[in-house]
Amino acid sequence: MNSLLDQLKSLGVELGKDKKEYKTREPVDLCSVLGGEWLETPYGRTLHIRQTFPAYTMQGNIPLYCTQVDPAVFDLFNVAQILDDSAASPTQICFFDTETSSLNLGSGAFVFLTGFSHYLADGNLGVDQFFLPHPAEERAFIHAVQEFLGQFTILSSYNGKSFDVPMLRSRFIFNDMQDNGLEKTHLDLLFLARALWKRRLESCRLVEVERSILHFQRSGEDVPGWLVPILYQDYLREGDANPLQSVIYHNSQDVISLAALFNVIHAMLDQESASPLEFPDDYAALAALYEKLGNHQQAEMYFHAYFSAVRTSADPEVMYDYAWQQRRKENWSEAVQYWAQAAEQEHLPSMVELAKYYEHQEKDVQRAVQWLERISRHDMVARRQVKDDLAKRAQRLERKGLKNDKDR
Repeated sequence: MNSLLDQLKSLGVELGKDKKEYKTREPVDLCSVLGGEWLETPYGRTLHIRQTFPAYTMQGNIPLYCTQVDPAVFDLFNVAQILDDSAASPTQICFFDTETSSLNLGSGAFVFLTGFSHYLADGNLGVDQFFLPHPAEERAFIHAVQEFLGQFTILSSYNGKSFDVPMLRSRFIFNDMQDNGLEKTHLDLLFLARALWKRRLESCRLVEVERSILHFQRSGEDVPGWLVPILYQDYLREGDANPLQSVIYHNSQDVISLAALFNVIHAMLDQESASPLEFPDDYAALAALYEKLGNHQQAEMYFHAYFSAVRTSADPEVMYDYAWQQRRKENWSEAVQYWAQAAEQEHLPSMVELAKYYEHQEKDVQRAVQWLERISRHDMVARRQVKDDLAKRAQRLERKGLKNDKDR
């Protein structure tokens, strides 16, 4: 963190309380500094920066090429039923991210940079960015964003449902403009990243996903997100747009990574591929996700793929989840088998399910009690994590045991 600040200071950039004096704002040729060209709108002009990345471009070790989308990928977002066939075209998907004057919603914050990446018909990836030169020109900026969004059917972001969309919508309302461009099917990739990789990543922040999933490391041009509003405020005050080159880079890499991340998820679902997933935990994550979405057949397929990949080293949590799926199907023999295997690894929730099974299904009070006794050997902290009233269950089993003794 300090090294980045030192680099900025070496370039003559002073930040916040370190500023001793402010430069006089002078006219600046944004096109020559940031690239792009002026886009004329009915409300004035705004800066439009456009780049095209050839189909063979890689983000880390992930190709950006995409000419076909399997509709199955939309099942993961639970939106397949509301999309028509034309929406499955990759050219209908727009990945976006915003940079704002503040990291908080409200408090007068506004969007000053929007980035979009989108697949082109020839397989290339287009990246379009719109930059707000001055808050007084916001209507032109918002109009350009609205017009650009109109050509797509699906939006995709990283936590955009919680931040970017509400922020943009507030600026549409503030400028008395329709927000129709935002009323589209939304694929929030943060939701999927957490569902798929929380088992093996310390964090699902985009920069961590880039590093661990895309195997991509940003160059020294990048700036951390917390610094972006400060650099824009300095630009408004002084007119020096040079530090904003790093902001443009930061934003473009965000939306390029979203397209690459979508390709990763799409590849994970490619059942025609002969290549197994690199990490068995990804099979387990897909199984849990499909089970949550109610697609039990797909879930079972991925559970089996996981068990085939790990053989005898299966995670007891995964065995527990699979056993519960089989219990819902009333496939008791399979459920008991996997609960028992998980219990061998001292998985307490599985022991509870075995106690329930022998009490209610087999009417075998003695074996049910044995499982409760095994649970009781664990410390109080571990037992408290079990979502079951163990004391009440033990009392009930004791009463049943006494009754059985009398009936003999």
